[in-house]
Amino acid sequence: MRLLRRGMASLLSLLLLLNLTGCWNYTEVDDMAIVAGVAIDKNEADGKLLLTVELVDTNGGMDKTQAGFKMISLSGDTMFEIVRNIISITGKKLFWSHAKSIILSREVAREGLIKAIDWYSRDTETRSDVFIFVSGEKTAREVLNLNSTTETIMSFELAQMMRDEKFISTAPAVEIWDFIDKLETKGNNATAPMISIHEENNKQNERVTGTAIFKKDRMVGSLNGDESKSMLFVKNKIKGGVLDMDDKQGNPAYSLEIISNQTKVKPRIVDGRLQMQIHTVTKTGLDEVMTPQGFGEGESIQDIEQRAGERLQTDILAVIHKLQREYDADVFGFGEMVFEEQPKVWAKVKDHWLDTFADLDVTVSSKVIIQSSAKTSRAIRPGD
Repeated sequence: MRLLRRGMASLLSLLLLLNLTGCWNYTEVDDMAIVAGVAIDKNEADGKLLLTVELVDTNGGMDKTQAGFKMISLSGDTMFEIVRNIISITGKKLFWSHAKSIILSREVAREGLIKAIDWYSRDTETRSDVFIFVSGEKTAREVLNLNSTTETIMSFELAQMMRDEKFISTAPAVEIWDFIDKLETKGNNATAPMISIHEENNKQNERVTGTAIFKKDRMVGSLNGDESKSMLFVKNKIKGGVLDMDDKQGNPAYSLEIISNQTKVKPRIVDGRLQMQIHTVTKTGLDEVMTPQGFGEGESIQDIEQRAGERLQTDILAVIHKLQREYDADVFGFGEMVFEEQPKVWAKVKDHWLDTFADLDVTVSSKVIIQSSAKTSRAIRPGD
């Protein structure tokens, strides 16, 4: 409810501002169909695009405690055709300035997203800072329809989740302008966060974790949450999150909270071959020790730091190799870095960059620093 109240408060402020300028009055506001977000699927019946629109329901007036939502679905050959034809259902023109989220089905993503997002990026009434998602469920509409069980405006909630994603780092936060920019850039493939339905104790909620991988505008595969975190390390997009560490025997023992991270990537020519050299320095806090023995015999902060660095290095190399061998997609922007720092080399490889990327030599060096052990340096020791 707090998120709903916040969203409705900002919406009311905008509408009041429009009223003060003389461009709108209350009657005109009441006649608008305010779009919160959309889901885009492929209609099973006819193979056309199926658009589901989440609308802010202001029938109760602009009292923020009375605002709800409406869901409308319609299919058509093009997005623009669907958007215009929805007017015949709502009796109102769609107002896009408060749209926050676009969810696309995997089927649409695999066939190519340009047909689904070109109109949105081109229309003068839409905003470029809307978050984009790929559904991990069969359709995008069933994720958006979760608002019927959570009783919230789902698109507003998703936008807030992506603003808070930096505390988890298991998926990229991608706005549509950034997604399109990657589609149009040589040497940098696009990504989008995956969203699915999480069910526990018979209660369903949305969950954002994992990454959809694109070549041109087609989804070619995905990464899970842990792999996505490793990808974000390479891209220097880590702002927070947790590194789970085992003890020397391989048992789960420590949780390191990421305080800050700095990643440097440099293209170099080594023995006549192009090589990407990656260095990460991650500052953490030791926030959890899961053993009553504490660090254990012979276990020190330095030991944990070393194992954490080795583990991170291994995970980063693993996700890079997966992108090279399975998907042949440079989501790290290595090509852009070569263009900027080794322009002569780029001139030779730009026309077949993805082939070069698939065979690219990559080295990783990771250092993890434990700055603190939170409020105490000792473990909890149970008594008799």
